[in-house]
Amino acid sequence: RYGIFLPLNEWPPTVILGLQAGSTLLDADGGLGVFSEPPFRRAFDFYLGLFRDGLAPPVSNNEIANLYQEFARGTFAMYITGPWNLGEFRRRLPEELQDAWATAPLPGPEPGVPGVSLAGGSSLVIFRDSPRADAAWRLVSFLSRPEQQARFYDLTGDLPAHRGAWERAGIVDDPRARAFRDQLEHVVSTPKVPEWEQIATRVYERGETAVRGSATVEEALTALDEDVARMLDKRRWLQARKARGAAPDGAAPR
Repeated sequence: RYGIFLPLNEWPPTVILGLQAGSTLLDADGGLGVFSEPPFRRAFDFYLGLFRDGLAPPVSNNEIANLYQEFARGTFAMYITGPWNLGEFRRRLPEELQDAWATAPLPGPEPGVPGVSLAGGSSLVIFRDSPRADAAWRLVSFLSRPEQQARFYDLTGDLPAHRGAWERAGIVDDPRARAFRDQLEHVVSTPKVPEWEQIATRVYERGETAVRGSATVEEALTALDEDVARMLDKRRWLQARKARGAAPDGAAPR
């Protein structure tokens, strides 16, 4: 029925398209959004076109009773997700469809040029002042071993950070997992600001207003930049204070 499922309450598809179009999402100082500038605007127009042309249903995840059942029924043909879902698709799709689905890296806007995706994952951190730094380091070392990383992949479907674990986990021999391995050569990180999760939430909220027709492209992206400017107000204040030599007077904006 539909070519692709792009949940209105998920921000990665919109952000990925923006990155593929060359948008940096934030300015060079990380203090303002650049969502209304041409690169992201082009991506946003393309995103909205998928809904206008009837290729994607204008619904959120909450409006789909069961993602896997709807995929099996043919409600949509594609879904942007990560390697953690490989096991779920194997478990939840009926046996007769197990040979009927596949994975692929994201295409890019230009023919023959691979599309970028998001570099995700989590970090193992030891606090500088931790009273148990030695024990924490031993735990980090243990969890970083290839055999442990392979075990985590078996349990969760998360790709190993240690490439030596890939053969041990059988990823290189799994054609469905190989697409994610190939995609890792073409990834971009999200802006390194603490407010990113707030910004990302606002990306899909403003995107939904445009999809549902309650805002134009111009209105949605201008509002998004205004939202981001407010979120990063304190960051800009701190940057300006640092540039002035950290003058003691003045209070930080809330």
